[in-house]
Amino acid sequence: MKILSKSFNRVRTQVGAYRQAYEKNIRKGRDLYQQKKQGAEQLYRRYEKYVPLAAFFAGFVYDSLTLTRIDAWLDNLILLGYTLGAGVLIAVLGMVERGRIRKTWVLNHLGLLTGVTHFFLGGLLSSYVVFYFKSAAVGKSFIFVGLLVALMVANEFFSNRLRNLKLLFAIYFFCCFAFLTFFLPVVTHVMSAAIFISSGLLSFLITGAIVAVIYHGGIRAARRELIDIAWPPAAIFLVLLFFYFLNWMPPVPLALKDDGVFRSVKRVGENYMVRYRQPAWWQFWKSDERDFAYAPGDTVYCFAAVFAPTDLRERIVHHWQLHIANGWKTTDQRGYSIYGGRDGGWRGYTYKRNLTEGKWRIEVKTAKGRLLGRIPLEVTNVPERPQRMKIDYR
Repeated sequence: MKILSKSFNRVRTQVGAYRQAYEKNIRKGRDLYQQKKQGAEQLYRRYEKYVPLAAFFAGFVYDSLTLTRIDAWLDNLILLGYTLGAGVLIAVLGMVERGRIRKTWVLNHLGLLTGVTHFFLGGLLSSYVVFYFKSAAVGKSFIFVGLLVALMVANEFFSNRLRNLKLLFAIYFFCCFAFLTFFLPVVTHVMSAAIFISSGLLSFLITGAIVAVIYHGGIRAARRELIDIAWPPAAIFLVLLFFYFLNWMPPVPLALKDDGVFRSVKRVGENYMVRYRQPAWWQFWKSDERDFAYAPGDTVYCFAAVFAPTDLRERIVHHWQLHIANGWKTTDQRGYSIYGGRDGGWRGYTYKRNLTEGKWRIEVKTAKGRLLGRIPLEVTNVPERPQRMKIDYR
């Protein structure tokens, strides 16, 4: 019994020691956690003013990396959900403003509802910047991209000043129009001016439906207020039409993915073999021959890969243009048909012989005149063609 009692006491003492050590470690862990927490809070307070900016750029970078194809159904369904969600919340905010919704929960969470509305609008605008930037071809089309960026920044950092219903309707109409401009061609497999105009009219219907929900039963009494709400979307529609027909809008959902000037282009299996003058060792960035050393009998090839959504058919035309005293003169128009779906774009080429020395460019357009890109070309006459050539595969 004494032996058992001593053993029991020894075990009890050891258990007590382990328990004390365990509790001591727990206290140390809690103290360390509190220290780290306080340090993190101090660090956050020190850089708190930069957090929105960091979150803004992180979100934009994330969209840039994840939004790969404009015809990806999951991405388009998410954007459609954002569009519908923003519309529902704008309707709720409008009914609260007019006194048609008086539920305590809604009134107590107006800040949250407004924040979620701008989150949806910000998600749409960020995605549009990515898609339209990828499709932008020349300087003037970047004007529209710049407007998208400005609106995205304003929505992100000045959302507290964008709570006016008139402004919200204008932004919402713009977001609907920008979304349907590329979504309808993805769905219908047709890209035309009629589709673009239909996108604007459908955006009017959607925005008008939200207005009708807000002003249900009081439209006649609020006629002057409705006119004030209607003119900004109408002005936006006219401005975007102006941009469209002047080729100032990127030709979404099409995008020029690859282009180049070569001495020969040949289909080899699933690839195109291109040949051009070997660049100097330090010209590591050159992957074609836009400074063309033209010898008698040479042929100049223009290669282009144009992305289009799956099943969308389009005719691509290369406009070969020579710079003359009063501008650019089109000497040839040569084209080919593309069929959408390939990630790297549908590849094709045209060629031209008997080029005169001087400054040239090749405009890559659709058959309806939508500008996809410009490829500069400088032709210099030489007595013999260069000997050193490089071969690549596109």
